[in-house]
Amino acid sequence: MGLRDYIIRRSILIIPTFLFITVIVFALIHLAPGDPIDIIFRGPHGGLGEAVREAMKVELGLDQPIHIQYFSWLSKLLQGNLGYSYINSLPVADIIIMKIPFTLELMLAAELISIVIAIVLGVIAAVKHHSITDAICSVGALAGYSIPDFWLALMMMLVFSRWFMWLPSSGHQTVGVIFATPFDALFDHLKYLILPAVGLVVVWTAYLFRMVRSAMLEVLMQDYIMTARSKGVTEWVVIYKHALRNALLPVITYVGYSVGFLLSGAAVIEEIFQWKGLGQLMVDSTTVRDYPTLLGLSVVIAIMVLIANLCADIAYAAIDPRIRYD
Repeated sequence: MGLRDYIIRRSILIIPTFLFITVIVFALIHLAPGDPIDIIFRGPHGGLGEAVREAMKVELGLDQPIHIQYFSWLSKLLQGNLGYSYINSLPVADIIIMKIPFTLELMLAAELISIVIAIVLGVIAAVKHHSITDAICSVGALAGYSIPDFWLALMMMLVFSRWFMWLPSSGHQTVGVIFATPFDALFDHLKYLILPAVGLVVVWTAYLFRMVRSAMLEVLMQDYIMTARSKGVTEWVVIYKHALRNALLPVITYVGYSVGFLLSGAAVIEEIFQWKGLGQLMVDSTTVRDYPTLLGLSVVIAIMVLIANLCADIAYAAIDPRIRYD
């Protein structure tokens, strides 16, 4: 099978997968405890009567059976309409567009830094297997893998923001300050980015490091690596040209799954550091049972994960043509 046919086949499989995800997400959101109307009644409309409450349910379509609600929502979704927020009546698409740059910035920064650190340390640990360097890196990865992200975020906030006051604890820009140049504004913004990014980097680097180290150890024991060494090929060429290239194949696939992993971690990190991204929006929307916003977020996140996995599959198939025939 050619690469083009493989891409077409994998792309077509996304459609039923996406529809299945929408069914599961819609059912889980609507079956979860809590009623958005009750949330509204506890707000500024607390004095409204039962008749008005029922009228609001009819207006929002919440009086219909869940399958009718799903198909009504799906038909609007296929037209590009994500609906309107129950809380502020703004278009969900506009809300997501405002939030998504912050999440993408945080995710890309964490992803790039994690990949570089994990590859460097993973190669060093594998080449120096059973050495003190390997032990230190492995213990550090185990610690990063085991530390809860919320606890790590709170500790970093306590140490670097409260004790030493080196970095801001929340937000994404200093409020009420007029910056002399765009570079000053950028530098100020980067200070707010450091702690949230580090919170994701520590955990994600631990995952990637274990993958790179394991793959490198497996490749370094292959016959063709021993043959290259016996022919007098320099160790640098053996490691980085022959071994690392093949060791990164499973890592590429794993990186494709990182979008979902980082988004789940970003929800916690963004909420703690008040980073105005999709993660915080998801937490806030869940609290108030804002169904349209939750569904819109789920759709956007599902599309991001599916596209990332598709790109990983295509990259894997391009590097290793054998995968196209599996």
